Amino acid sequence: MQEKINEIQQLYRQWLALQPKLEAAQEEWRHSMQIMQTIKDFYERDYLHYYEQIEKQDVNVSLATEGEYSIMSEDAIFDAIGEQHSLAWDWIRLGMQVVDPKD
Repeated sequence: MQEKINEIQQLYRQWLALQPKLEAAQEEWRHSMQIMQTIKDFYERDYLHYYEQIEKQDVNVSLATEGEYSIMSEDAIFDAIGEQHSLAWDWIRLGMQVVDPKD
């Protein structure tokens, strides 16, 4: 009996230690949503105009990055939006395992 109590107490201690990290992850997710909304707004409103100007060489802009794909590569933004959707579904599925467990 004592062994089981100790085991569950240790798991509870781990849970308590994880709570701040889980709350921080939620806050990071909220921040990522703001970032992605700004990116989506750019894509929907400005991307095509910018792309056409760059293609015509009417503007002199640098598309150098710090190693990531350029946002002027349409695939970069499209893939980021897809990744956000995939992650959102993962979060939903994880949450559903808690609120609606299928034992």
